[in-house]
Amino acid sequence: MTILLDVRKLSVSIASKPLLSSISFQLEQGDYLCILGPNGAGKSTLLKALMGIIQTKEGVINLNQQSLSELSQKELARQVSYVPQAHGQQLNFNVIDFIKMARYAYHSAFSDWSSDDQQALEHAASVTNTEDFLHRQMETLSGGEAQRVMIAAALCQQTPLLLLDEPTSFLDPHHQVEVHQLIQNLNQQHNISIIEVSHDLNHAAQHSKHILALKQGKNIWHGPSSELLETSRLQALYEQQFVFTTHPQTGAVVALPSELKIGDEQ
Repeated sequence: MTILLDVRKLSVSIASKPLLSSISFQLEQGDYLCILGPNGAGKSTLLKALMGIIQTKEGVINLNQQSLSELSQKELARQVSYVPQAHGQQLNFNVIDFIKMARYAYHSAFSDWSSDDQQALEHAASVTNTEDFLHRQMETLSGGEAQRVMIAAALCQQTPLLLLDEPTSFLDPHHQVEVHQLIQNLNQQHNISIIEVSHDLNHAAQHSKHILALKQGKNIWHGPSSELLETSRLQALYEQQFVFTTHPQTGAVVALPSELKIGDEQ
């Protein structure tokens, strides 16, 4: 398999405070990696480092065998797209103009909207099922609709790697399922590599392919998602006891936080 992303001994500090310490992992083309960990673990910081938004203290990030530090903003924007948490309805744009802005990496100051641009826009709208509200204002959309538009913009950017920061954190259960299914479709049907920050253990275990578990800025576990839901592993990550049951429809193992503290008798 082709290694799309190679991160080696990555460290990030702000005002002498370490946020990430010696993080290393690789992402193969077509992989789906979920980054888990408690609040303050460094999950969003890692995404920002992968986008070149924050400066790294030490370490190497190679994207398609090129150093991230050597890529221009436009070159990077052709390789990596990003979907933030669900706040899209606060943007003062109509939907089609917002999605069109994702094509900036393919334009110069004097270039016109091309047939390639239009094809990318139509494809993104079709895949994300946003065609019916392309001419609405972002502020009129529901949380689920707005998040689908954010993903449409990322898809219109035509990058091999998509980063998502808690993409369902403000959505109701119906729209959580809808957005998760869309992300899986991008990964499985369109071969887009995914890195998703999540707090949903069971979603990560059942739908991603690999897990990177961070705690206090350090990598405490990296492996197949099927191996995540194990008592000692979850206790070490969250300092919390869990109980396990079986999903009545899928038969998958499900982890639930226990009322008991670590050390209490069960």
